[in-house]
Amino acid sequence: MEKKYFNGFTLTELMVVIAVIALLGALIVGFLTSQIFKGNDAKRKGDIDRIKIAAEEYEKDNNCYPKYIVCGVHSDQPIYPYLKDVPCDPITHVSYFYENDGAANCPGWFRIYTVLENTKDLSAIYGIGPQAAFNYVASSSNAPGVSVTTPAPSSSSGPMPTPGGGGQDNFYGCVGGSCVPILWDPARPGPECDPNYQNSSCYGVERCALPANECIPWQ
Repeated sequence: MEKKYFNGFTLTELMVVIAVIALLGALIVGFLTSQIFKGNDAKRKGDIDRIKIAAEEYEKDNNCYPKYIVCGVHSDQPIYPYLKDVPCDPITHVSYFYENDGAANCPGWFRIYTVLENTKDLSAIYGIGPQAAFNYVASSSNAPGVSVTTPAPSSSSGPMPTPGGGGQDNFYGCVGGSCVPILWDPARPGPECDPNYQNSSCYGVERCALPANECIPWQ
């Protein structure tokens, strides 16, 4: 009976096959990751649009903008009647960074910052805001223009890097019933607790007597 012989793959052929599979896997993972980043960023932009609209509605009734905005349901915060459930960042689950002019009685403008993950997003502006930590901003129409303090990264895939330590901004929060300076946390990025203020009186020392205004660490 005639014997049949079957030739197996050579080592070189196996290495080529493995390399091709690895390359295809990397391409698929890169594509899926990019889509996830884009989805997260779309959520961030939509959230910020909702907050911006609510802040503008608040201004129409009060002739000034909210003094602070914290994500979640907080019936005691100024924006609550206009947006009852303020959205949080979809990944870090913390408040978007809300900035105003710090006026003690009536803020005249605002900006809302976040960090987009997709470096190819055309709306990203790298190195803006406090500590040069953000790359996307929406604001009231009368807000001063933002300054760019860090050059943009190359348009490669992957999350937008977050620098820090580039500014001299001061932040305050209610701790133990007193308005005290608080630190900037580059891992957030943002002040170390919420609610926080860029006003050294926390918009009135009486605020800190209310337990609901205690500055709670975000982690």
